[in-house]
Amino acid sequence: MVNFIESKDNPKIKNALKIATDTSFRRKNGVFFAATSKVVLDIIDAGFVHQAVFVLNTEYEKFSHRLPENNVYTVSPAVADKLSEGKTEDGVWAVFEMKNADEDAIFAADKLLVLQDVQDPNNMGAIMRTALGFGYDNVVVSAKCADVFSRKVIRTSMTASVKLNVLKVADMVTFTQKLNEKGFTTVAACLDGASELGTVKTSLPVALYIGNEGNGLSDDVIESCKIRLKIPMSDRIESLNAAVSAAVLMWELRQ
Repeated sequence: MVNFIESKDNPKIKNALKIATDTSFRRKNGVFFAATSKVVLDIIDAGFVHQAVFVLNTEYEKFSHRLPENNVYTVSPAVADKLSEGKTEDGVWAVFEMKNADEDAIFAADKLLVLQDVQDPNNMGAIMRTALGFGYDNVVVSAKCADVFSRKVIRTSMTASVKLNVLKVADMVTFTQKLNEKGFTTVAACLDGASELGTVKTSLPVALYIGNEGNGLSDDVIESCKIRLKIPMSDRIESLNAAVSAAVLMWELRQ
């Protein structure tokens, strides 16, 4: 049975909006919010457990054949306006349960992506999408990275950010030292003292490090890595966007 929610003050709507806007609330409760039919249905098809799916009442018939049988709610236009973040959203939203990070899989990976303080959600989403496309199924993020479970990162990544195994670490230097001990080729993307891409041979397992959009990787993390690499480019520009750099380096180091 599909229930109808008419009021913007309904507790389920208030809870969904809290999840959508509050990072600490998401983490504490182990849930995330997703928007648009393409994103929501893709996450459902990927096997995530949903707590609630909300569909604009006039759009329900269009999507009903692909929706789960339980915890589905049609909503009024007023509620839809409350849930929506913009005109690109098409009347489908949902709350899902997060999957816990698998730390063992991180250290067993042959390709690992490590992100330090990548704060722009659009960059984070683009990097996550590329990582999934190039087979970097395991990702490590620092505490100051953009939340991979935010609606913007999920949408920009085309759901890649929730499909990847993402582990958050507090101490990047200690983590890097542990990777080194386990035989990873740890590669820092930086400029100072770096060899040009293609001039240094790397071997699997490899861990590629990408830093903050403005400041790059911290000096202590760079010092902890075995190799420093830079992308050869025109001297008319200092650096590339973090997401573009990540894409080039992931492709080159993928095997």
